Amino acid sequence: MSQQPKVKGVADIVFLLDATGSMGPCINAVKQNIKTFVQTLTTPTPNGAAVVKDWRAKVVGYRDLDYTDAPAMVDNPFVSSVAELEEQLNALTADGGGDEPETLLEALYILANMPSSTPNEPLRPDAWREVNAGRRFVIVFTDAPFKEPLRMPRGASIDDVILNLMTAKIVLHMFAPATLTRFSTLEEVDKALWYKVPVNSGETAQKALEDYTADQSKFEKIIQLLAKTMTNQLPADVIPVAD
Repeated sequence: MSQQPKVKGVADIVFLLDATGSMGPCINAVKQNIKTFVQTLTTPTPNGAAVVKDWRAKVVGYRDLDYTDAPAMVDNPFVSSVAELEEQLNALTADGGGDEPETLLEALYILANMPSSTPNEPLRPDAWREVNAGRRFVIVFTDAPFKEPLRMPRGASIDDVILNLMTAKIVLHMFAPATLTRFSTLEEVDKALWYKVPVNSGETAQKALEDYTADQSKFEKIIQLLAKTMTNQLPADVIPVAD
């Protein structure tokens, strides 16, 4: 039996946001730029076609499993309208957390193991599309390192996370400060990109991400180009890396 060809212009997108208290200064800017991203997806090109002809997206927030001052994970269903996605964005607040490293790896592991719809059933809001029916993206925004080894499943490693992401055919994009060098390991995921947010001397990672996401002249362009890569309209190496 021949393999079903992948459908171009069809995407499931997860915006995975660090929602701990330290993200407070920049989370609103991140939210606004995600809205720019969605607008780019849905705005017709000069020939009248949308960048992505069929898309779903959802917002997931993660914090820290070692602290109980706020929910460790905030999940949402996949939606296919800008208004519904904006509701998810507006409901996410930055609070909670303790020590700086957060549970990003656990969040990625959960997303990699999220169920998939079968070829013969309608799309489910709690599941990826069937793997050959479209592309899968996870876009991370964070100002903090991640904890190792994982707390859930306990003892799992970053290599386990990478293997699960690749098995699920998830394309990973990460916006994180350049000083968080451990993120280079996650670039081992096939087609992964780490947008290295520059951190000036004497500047905190939190302030660097705040300034970067608030700079509309730079960040909006990156968001727009990122959206266009979802249909291979632009090669990945066109995307500017902020270093």
